[in-house]
Amino acid sequence: GAFVPNEVFDPSHPTALAIYCSDGRFTNAVEELTEGHLGTRRLDTLTIAGGPALLTHGAAHPAETEVVRRSASFLIKGHHIRQVVMIAHEGCGFYKDRTPQPYAEDRMKAQQLEELQMAARWVRVHHSGLEIRLYYAEYRGERIAFEPIAID
Repeated sequence: GAFVPNEVFDPSHPTALAIYCSDGRFTNAVEELTEGHLGTRRLDTLTIAGGPALLTHGAAHPAETEVVRRSASFLIKGHHIRQVVMIAHEGCGFYKDRTPQPYAEDRMKAQQLEELQMAARWVRVHHSGLEIRLYYAEYRGERIAFEPIAID
C-alpha cells in the first residue's frame, strides 16, 4: 500500500529557496541550517550537481546554466520566494570534474567562492528585493560547518 508520512500537507508555497549541490551527504545538514539557524521550516530546493555554479558561466556549460536559471526564476516568481540561500561545499565532485589537473582544493574553493558571488549577482539583477545568503560548507571533524560568505 501507499506510504503516508506523518507530515500534514500544507498547500501554501514556502517563501525560501535553497540552491545547493545534490550531494546527499549535505542534505540533512542543509535542512538543519535552514530550519534551525535561519528559521525557515519549509523551503523549495533546487538541488543539482554543482548547485549555484549552474547559475553562472564559470564551470557550467551554457546549456546547463540556461536550464537552472529558468528553473530558479520559475520558483522565485511562481512561488513568490523572498529568501534565496546558496551553498557551495568542500570536495565538490562537480568542480573536481571540471577543474584543471592537478586538482588543488584551495584553487577549487577560490573558484567556488567567486562563482557564489556571480550567482548572487545574477539573482539580484534578475529578481530584485530578495534576501540572499551565501554559505561555504566544509568538514569539521564529524560535522559540517556552514561559513557565511559576505556578498560583494
